[in-house]
Amino acid sequence: MIRPGEMLYGWACDPVIRERGTSGGFVTGLLSYLLSSGTVDAVAVVRQGADVYDAGMEILTDPDELYTSAGSLYCGTLLSAKFLLKYLQSNVGKRVAAVVKGCEAKAIIELAKRHQFDLENLVLIGLNCSGTIHPVTARRMITGKFGLDPDQVQSISITGGKCIVRTGKEVVGIPIEEIEQSGYGRRLCCQRCHTRIPRQCDLVCGNWGVIGDYSENATFVEICSRRGGEFVQNAAQDGKVTLEPADPRGVMVRKRVETAMQTVSLANRNAQFTSIRSGEGILERMMLDMSRCIKCYQCTEACPLCICEDCRIKKPWLVKPGQIPPPFMFHLIRVSHIADSCINCGQCEDRCPMEIPNSLFMHALQAELEVMFGYHPGEHAGMPVVAKVNELEEWEHNYGDNFDKMVELFREPRF
Repeated sequence: MIRPGEMLYGWACDPVIRERGTSGGFVTGLLSYLLSSGTVDAVAVVRQGADVYDAGMEILTDPDELYTSAGSLYCGTLLSAKFLLKYLQSNVGKRVAAVVKGCEAKAIIELAKRHQFDLENLVLIGLNCSGTIHPVTARRMITGKFGLDPDQVQSISITGGKCIVRTGKEVVGIPIEEIEQSGYGRRLCCQRCHTRIPRQCDLVCGNWGVIGDYSENATFVEICSRRGGEFVQNAAQDGKVTLEPADPRGVMVRKRVETAMQTVSLANRNAQFTSIRSGEGILERMMLDMSRCIKCYQCTEACPLCICEDCRIKKPWLVKPGQIPPPFMFHLIRVSHIADSCINCGQCEDRCPMEIPNSLFMHALQAELEVMFGYHPGEHAGMPVVAKVNELEEWEHNYGDNFDKMVELFREPRF
């Protein structure tokens, strides 16, 4: 039996999947087993659209469709949590396998604590993540830094501390640090992210620590849960994947890579947080930048944790209708609902047409609350700070018996 904590090298047995997939196509091979065996009813994957800058989420139910989703997309800045939530709300009881980055895994766990997901019906396959690049930034980067035609690019990847761009004729690699010092590179939320290996999942896959003859031909697999080990073992017995123990030297290499990336992330986080100050300073900066808000609600639509059916920021007695920019109360309501559980996915910032650094503000506030209350969002243990407050008593004290459904999220399961 493969147990939690075991580290393996794996690759797909199907030669077509090995050719199309990344690092031997292990993830696609595992998904093929999960679907064909009936372990899950569907899988959620990211698939390339018109080009390498165009990524979209899809639900697949046919194992043969997995061939078209094999590979990696570093410009796929989408978050799967709300996509999965909408699918499962319309397909109650379905079992789904999802391939997720660290921020996606954290968002799914936060939603599970709010009784939006039943984790027993989800198989989470985590991916090591160096960060993602916004599609618009990527095109500018390729022209301004790489001196290439963005329309000729066949792939973009981040490996070995470099951003590597491939066209049909050449391969160019530039250190990611140099690129980001030039104002290009990864999204700011990715630069400060500390969850490089999402061990909240059933297993985590990537190419860090794959060395020697296995390099580029195998995936490093870390088993993180009992059932994760069962899925991998059954996939091997079914002939979908091949497994071997990871090279101990590769295990050390992977650990060094993770430690180095976390060190850089911490430095980036400190620098970014310092730029907006703290305490009253951050409040003043928020009021200044948020004065550009046009109240388009894209931040709430994008945020995986904004799930209240009866949204407080649309209440006329709290936020005056038709007022642009909206009063600062509009933003304070969001902060009070979300800041303790912000998982730094950056979606609110990506979608803001006025380029307000919403994610930076929210993440900085979350970091302060984490120090104060000890709650680490996106981890299995613990409940959000707001869940520990007696909301019912406060609501009735101020507003009588009109107890809003929002505050029941942590009490009544919805699945």
